[in-house]
Amino acid sequence: MDKRMKNPSGKPLFKTWKVAVIPTFAALNVLAGLIPVTPVIGIPGVFFKLSWAVAPLTGLLLGPLAGGLSCFIASLIESLLGLKVWAFGPLSLMSSTISAVQSGLITSKRWRVSTAILALLILVWVTLPIGRESAAILVFHLAGLLLLVLFRGRVGEYLNLDDVKKVAFGVAVASYCGNITRHLLGNILGVTLLAWPSSIFIIAMPFTLIEQLTFTIGAILIGTPLARLELRRRLRY
Repeated sequence: MDKRMKNPSGKPLFKTWKVAVIPTFAALNVLAGLIPVTPVIGIPGVFFKLSWAVAPLTGLLLGPLAGGLSCFIASLIESLLGLKVWAFGPLSLMSSTISAVQSGLITSKRWRVSTAILALLILVWVTLPIGRESAAILVFHLAGLLLLVLFRGRVGEYLNLDDVKKVAFGVAVASYCGNITRHLLGNILGVTLLAWPSSIFIIAMPFTLIEQLTFTIGAILIGTPLARLELRRRLRY
């Protein structure tokens, strides 16, 4: 059980047991992707799924590399089975992947990397004409950036405490920041690949608020008990 897979440099990459955990969580994400929550404005017939709550938890529990890979595999399986709409072509595979990577980075005390990713996406958004016209939507993403800067490496520390409120708060911050990064990436792809107008983003702001609150609360309800059971520590280390 202590054996590790190594990359060509000899550095440990994954513990051998984690090779089995990755597809297991990929399957959980696929199942969560079958449960619709709310419709996606701008893409008829497409719904936000429960996987929006599960994907950041995957990164939180497994870490950025294993969690991101698990969600990538899940997206690939969904696409091959016809369960996922390739609205953005192959880039659609990055949607849940970036959410898991972000939450994994945040809870691994690599907050600088996660902050840089979100800040870069915000910068890309304001360079787009449609992005500048609908700059108000950035209130959600700037809130995530502020959380990252304010709490930095403490988010991961909260998950290891006995205080259930701090554990829940850590789950909430990691999940929200992961999902809001995913949201902004989707917005950028929607503008650049599907020519979404700025009105969509302005009209969708109340729905975005409800969606993000819903997915954050869902992540808290699912993730807090798992963190309290030390499942995160067992799966990561």
